[in-house]
Amino acid sequence: MCSLRQATEIAVSVTNLVKRYKKGTEANRGIDFIAQKGEVIAILGPNGAGKTTFLRQLTTELKPTSGKIEVFGVDVINEPQKAKLLMGISPQESGFFETLTVKQHLELFGKLKGLSKAESQLQTAELLKALDLKNETRKLVGQLSGGQRRRILIGLALLGNPPLLVLDEPTSGLDPASRRLVWNVLKKVNDEGATVIVSTHYMEEAERLCDRVAFINNGQIVASGTVAELRAMFPSRYRIHYTFGQETAEMPQTLFFDTFGEVENFIKLREPTEYQIATSTLEDVYFSLVGQDLNGNGEGESLKK
Repeated sequence: MCSLRQATEIAVSVTNLVKRYKKGTEANRGIDFIAQKGEVIAILGPNGAGKTTFLRQLTTELKPTSGKIEVFGVDVINEPQKAKLLMGISPQESGFFETLTVKQHLELFGKLKGLSKAESQLQTAELLKALDLKNETRKLVGQLSGGQRRRILIGLALLGNPPLLVLDEPTSGLDPASRRLVWNVLKKVNDEGATVIVSTHYMEEAERLCDRVAFINNGQIVASGTVAELRAMFPSRYRIHYTFGQETAEMPQTLFFDTFGEVENFIKLREPTEYQIATSTLEDVYFSLVGQDLNGNGEGESLKK
């Protein structure tokens, strides 16, 4: 989606961010994070890793235990209202006014964001078209599907053309066509200058569509960089999933190799019953760092030969 920009203005600066709850649980443990103006950055991690806690502190919803957050130079902790005016926020879940129509809902939030009636109506019409909600314009929000409601949340974040978008799993639950549509909309606002920070469970979205990726686990950012930089941390280029006979058919094994010739030699020598060859991915890098996939599951075997 994006080419890495030679941006110099810092959109978001987070320093030594800690969130500790009353019972001692540390959801975030000393996070440092920088987003340059105009970047699209993906935050990836399994459930419980601290992604949502991090984003909720960034958007002023949660107050950190310690640390510092700035958005375009505004202190988020000390000036939350001023900071929030700079953001468009799409949480994982949010309450709706179920008895309003889709059009009424968007127009109301446009006014709450300070838009004039005419501007709110104009932006609502544009977003309904962009998010493929024109056929639902007069439907009550309470009658919509989960995917349609998710697109409304994204529309609410985009109202007012905020310079920073903070989106917590915006494509969760969407079908492939809707996911593509949402990313086309985000590409457009990013091309117009918006900075986008997005958490996602879809590794391919991060790999294909974002300037940089940050892996978070156990409340800490364990690695961050461009996809090329992260993949360089895991140099094995090829991955083979394979099984031997019926006794292991339900538990495919995985090996990584530096060259395709090594893959061919393995197949000739070991003669697996079934196998699948692919190039290594960003998910392999992630697994090598944290020992689990984005659902928090480990694998039976994941080794470099």
